[in-house]
Amino acid sequence: MRHRVAGKKLNRNSSHRKALSRNLIRAMVIEWKGKGHIVTTRSKAKFIQPKVEKMITLAKEKTVHNMRRAMAEIGDREVVQVLFDEIGPYYQQRPGGYTRILRMVKPRLGDAAIRAYLGFVREDDEYPEGDRRAKGTADSAAAAAEPAAVEESAAAEEVAAETASEETSEDQAPETEASVESEGAEPERTDSEPAAEADSPAEEAAEEESASEESEESDDSAKS
Repeated sequence: MRHRVAGKKLNRNSSHRKALSRNLIRAMVIEWKGKGHIVTTRSKAKFIQPKVEKMITLAKEKTVHNMRRAMAEIGDREVVQVLFDEIGPYYQQRPGGYTRILRMVKPRLGDAAIRAYLGFVREDDEYPEGDRRAKGTADSAAAAAEPAAVEESAAAEEVAAETASEETSEDQAPETEASVESEGAEPERTDSEPAAEADSPAEEAAEEESASEESEESDDSAKS
């Protein structure tokens, strides 16, 4: 009997389970730089989740002993390097719960097995296709983006209005300068007018002298 025997057999022998565990842990660590999750059956996800959590707990303290323990479990030097250099420091302040399992809506084609999403808990994670929370996050992101778009459009309108006002002021500046120049030129014309008025009495005196001479000539001719 299997009383108090931990773990799942998954209808496999021990060597097969060990290889499956190693491959799934390796796939999870590799997806840290990608989507941040893997999709497998729900029974395999529940089988591998505790092992992944333990590897991340080891990676929070980078020692030779912990790296050797992770290497014995995973067997890939590059994956262990990523685990201790990136994943461990990221969850340094988190006491646990580094991964989560979400049941997917659509079953697996062929045998209709229940699929599950096993992913890291982080800020930039993506929900699987068909998950209701993905729609909620998209709606919330769109709702959060609407006020920002309204503010950006209002700021753009203000900038356009300011540029238009500046352009109109620049266009009006030459007109005002031309009007000021014309106003400054008018007094010069008024200054020339008194000169013309000053010249008119001299012309009148010359005309009077010529008229008197003509009258004298006419008197002389009459006397003669």
